[in-house]
Amino acid sequence: MHFGLIRERKTPPDHRVVLSPAACQKVLSDFPEAQITVESSPIRVFTDQEYRDADITVSDSIAHCDVLLGVKEVPISELISNKKYFFFSHTIKKQPYNRKLLQTILDKNIEFYDHEVITNPQGIRLVAFGRYAGIVGAYNGIRAYGLKHKIYELPKAQSLKDRQALIEKLNEIRLPAVKILVTGKGRVGGGVREMLTGMNLKEVTVDMYINNTFDEAVFCQIDVLDYNRRKGG
Repeated sequence: MHFGLIRERKTPPDHRVVLSPAACQKVLSDFPEAQITVESSPIRVFTDQEYRDADITVSDSIAHCDVLLGVKEVPISELISNKKYFFFSHTIKKQPYNRKLLQTILDKNIEFYDHEVITNPQGIRLVAFGRYAGIVGAYNGIRAYGLKHKIYELPKAQSLKDRQALIEKLNEIRLPAVKILVTGKGRVGGGVREMLTGMNLKEVTVDMYINNTFDEAVFCQIDVLDYNRRKGG
């Protein structure tokens, strides 16, 4: 089977891709009968040359591929009839702005798999970016704090290569004695926690967070049952 990695065409530009060069190599190693072609893109987080250096074919067209893999919605004008597609369509909640996209998928006899509804037998989603939303959100929050108070400057997250590069930049600055509250213990909250522990920030309990003061930056992660408390106890 021949897989094609789609060039993302949404505005504003999306730099993400389903498979990195290393991931492509692993797929081809684990499944020797598979083929992968990467659609050339000037905005992808991995350059065309990085794929070529990994011996992955790069082409201006992936119309010859059987299965097309993307992240965001494919523009209606770019949909190819009778293909198999994987991407986030943002139609599962009946979003009206993408009704025409879904209608065109049907009209063009496309076999469509939405990342949002790919689950394991227990119903747990297998494709989710929540962790990365937490990682980038934590970095952006700390960056914004420094810019607002004019105490330090950090580069934009999109200019850095990976999670480790974000953590390294965060460790170049020193936070004042602020108390950081992380709400939720799902994928997003887990991503935030990774960044704060990567900065070696001290974690405190809910009671300590509410009642104590500190001479260093600390954080507390709470779950939904911690959000509110009855006045009567």
